[in-house]
Amino acid sequence: MLNRKVMYIFILVSLALTLVINYYSPLVSLWILLLIPAIATVVLFPTWKATIIVGLLGFILMVMTEFVFRHGQIQYQDAVHLLITGAVVWVVFMMLSFFPVKTVRLIEKLGDLALTDPLTKIHNRRYLDLYMEKAIPLCQRQGHPLTMIIFDIDHFKTINDTYGHIAGDMILKKVVKVIKGIIRDSDVFVRTGGEEFILILPNCPLEQGTKLAERIRKAIESTKFTYKETRIWVTISMGITEYIKGQDLTQFFDRADQALYRAKKSGRNRVVAI
Repeated sequence: MLNRKVMYIFILVSLALTLVINYYSPLVSLWILLLIPAIATVVLFPTWKATIIVGLLGFILMVMTEFVFRHGQIQYQDAVHLLITGAVVWVVFMMLSFFPVKTVRLIEKLGDLALTDPLTKIHNRRYLDLYMEKAIPLCQRQGHPLTMIIFDIDHFKTINDTYGHIAGDMILKKVVKVIKGIIRDSDVFVRTGGEEFILILPNCPLEQGTKLAERIRKAIESTKFTYKETRIWVTISMGITEYIKGQDLTQFFDRADQALYRAKKSGRNRVVAI
């Protein structure tokens, strides 16, 4: 917060000094000093939208202020110099703004990659851990239900061995697409590795979560998966549990994992809640 306050002060002071210098100086080219507060503003708000707005406002400020300073009497030669200076300042400003904007975008992209599964484009285990660090304490304080579903694709290794990993990747992406069309925006969908997935359902009791899990199971079972004109039958097994106050994260995961184990042991392609 302190750094932002310092930046705001720096922008205002540098802008004021630029206006004062240009008031007393007959050199129109000194408006290039406007780059200082403009670049500082972009550093503070590193987006292309902010860059374009700052550039346009800077040019308008330069022209209007020069008009006021000269009492509305600008000679033709001065007007030409003003326009040339404005164009130069605009080009230099856009070039200098490129680096902070691109740097911020790169950092954001790298952050997204660190928390996203590259194949399915949903969250990964790292994101889940960060989410649960906040979700568990919040659930304990507010008492809202929190349900977890762990599931995997039945006999996925056999599918990979039979049809190849390209077919396996196609199935993983299509399974994710089908499920994303069913769950809520507030639900957290995570691929933890291989064919294993986790769904976190905030503000969702076990009974409601079980109905959702069964709906998902049926949707996957009825979805047509085809690879090289060959139909591949895909089903999933799902274990589901609701958070019990006082549990730690490991205990919560273990209960859902036990439910998944029971689903597999009892024949697969089913939902087991505990």
